[in-house]
Amino acid sequence: MQQLTAAQGAFELTLLNAECARDQFDDLVIEGLSLGIPAEIMTRLEAIWSTTRKIAGEVITVGRIVVRQILAFIKAHPGIAIGVAIGAAIGGITAAIPFIGPLLAPITTSAAVLMGAAVGATVDSGSPSSDPLVAAIQLARKFFEFIQSVFLAVRDHYSEV
Repeated sequence: MQQLTAAQGAFELTLLNAECARDQFDDLVIEGLSLGIPAEIMTRLEAIWSTTRKIAGEVITVGRIVVRQILAFIKAHPGIAIGVAIGAAIGGITAAIPFIGPLLAPITTSAAVLMGAAVGATVDSGSPSSDPLVAAIQLARKFFEFIQSVFLAVRDHYSEV
């Protein structure tokens, strides 16, 4: 994980907050759908999108920053988005099965989306012979390292004040 100084973390958070300040959720949904992210997932991101926190007297749009970083991560790793879309499609097909489809759909959708993301992560890592879950974990770790470094540096900066 890249270690940021307190000043670098505060600067990075201010930049991210400024970049997201005027973003609209509708624009994000359109962008996500064009990347192949299922509409169900995009609508669930709205709860995260609206989250804000007051840090040292400044309102930070934490939810917008996190959702924007998720979208940037998916753009950088398109195999994950394709895998999730295929998994969601499998869940939709399962729901169409008469009688038992509606009962199986939640379980099938969850499992298929997770497996699709894992296989997509394997493809994105460039080594299709490796374990899909290991590749998914490695890609998720990369994504959260950046977010963690920003928030830890900011926390350290404001705890000193």
